[in-house]
Amino acid sequence: MVFSSVEFLFLFLPLFLLAQNFLPWRNLSFVLFSLVFYFAGEGWFTAVVAVSVAINYVFGLRIGDAADPRKRKQLLAVSVALNLALLIFFKYAGFIADTLFHPAKDSIWMNIHLPLGISFFTFHAISYLVDIYRRDARAERSFVNLSLYMLMFPQLIAGPILRFHMVAGQLRRRVVTSRHVYYGLLLFCFGLGQKVLLADTMAGVADPLFARADTLSTQTAWLAAICYTLQIFFDFGGYSNMAMGLGWMAGFHFPRNFNFPYIARSITDFWRRWHMSLSRWFRDYLYIPLGGNRLGPLKTYRNLMIVFLLCGLWHGAAWTFVLWGAYHGLLLVLERLGWEKLLQKSPRLLQHGYTMLAVIVGWVLFRAASVEQAGQILAKMFLLRTAEDLTIRQILNGEEMVVLVVAIALSAPLVPALLRRLVALPGLRPWPRRVPAWQYSAGVVLGLSILLGAALKILTGAYSPFIYFRF
Repeated sequence: MVFSSVEFLFLFLPLFLLAQNFLPWRNLSFVLFSLVFYFAGEGWFTAVVAVSVAINYVFGLRIGDAADPRKRKQLLAVSVALNLALLIFFKYAGFIADTLFHPAKDSIWMNIHLPLGISFFTFHAISYLVDIYRRDARAERSFVNLSLYMLMFPQLIAGPILRFHMVAGQLRRRVVTSRHVYYGLLLFCFGLGQKVLLADTMAGVADPLFARADTLSTQTAWLAAICYTLQIFFDFGGYSNMAMGLGWMAGFHFPRNFNFPYIARSITDFWRRWHMSLSRWFRDYLYIPLGGNRLGPLKTYRNLMIVFLLCGLWHGAAWTFVLWGAYHGLLLVLERLGWEKLLQKSPRLLQHGYTMLAVIVGWVLFRAASVEQAGQILAKMFLLRTAEDLTIRQILNGEEMVVLVVAIALSAPLVPALLRRLVALPGLRPWPRRVPAWQYSAGVVLGLSILLGAALKILTGAYSPFIYFRF
């Protein structure tokens, strides 16, 4: 089940909101709805996430109760190893087997099912265990509460990645007011519009172009790369906004996951803005434990490369993701070596141009079905000057042209900032005590308009699954 589906919008979501507001045992009902949500997409593979919850519940208690530091460390090592073993088996066994042994395509190793969101709930579990070990959080003794932390359907499949200590208090007590519901519904509608109206329209352009990578011209190769750059931002950003909106309606406040990454002025700045919950996870649970930047320049560069190679692998079991991670790691090392200081002395337009060029090249590696396909597209973009077989106007219809322009405008903060003045949104600050009624009315009208437009497109069948569901 996906957020942008008729079943979710008009059946699952209304029933969930009614249960959260009118039934007792809100956490238990939330867990049950989350299991139904996951079962609708994964069937009996729901047992995988259920087993993960049970394992981490037991180990969390044992780590929290252990007084001997050595025993606590051993328990942490075993529990993290079990979580990683689960992830490696389901996500990487086929990739490892194909790389080392080249088994037949119909062998059991090449057909292991990848449970939805396994990367996300594995990272949730590891952060929970490490926080208990570090005494940053107490072990959760309520099995229902821990289950809700790991199974919460708004962020179970594609994040944002939550830290247990951020939501521990909300698991025990949370308040939902009319303002929370208003903001949650509006944020959900914004995310739905980003996904269905913008990302899926861009996918309708990018997917056919990537599929014929060997026949693209220079112009169409650039169009494919730019459309995918916009697609992945609004696809994942839209999902994050929908997850945050659902969280607000249920009394949970999820961390912000994007901060206009396409206005970044360096790759370092880009990673402070893109998928921020993942960046912080790798920083706190891998980069800093490896030594961070405390052990000298060479080890800092080594740590950056390790983190981004693993970040690439986390996104998918394919060499294209490994190359994407290595590419971003190398750019970060170059910026540490002095490139970023030179950028800071250059005109702002040049900084933005360099960053966007680097990001777009990276997204070609990320999107391509193979290293060969990525090479074909990048060659057409930069090296091979071929005759133009089709013009942009011949490829894009009127709707796609408009969406392309709107998507570019909405990826920068100016238009969203103007929208914030139109409707009553808290943003990064609390609501003012008094909000004019016309702002609430404008928000309702805007939200309903987006919902109607998205629903019409969904009913035509012109939508696709979220990109990050694959991870």
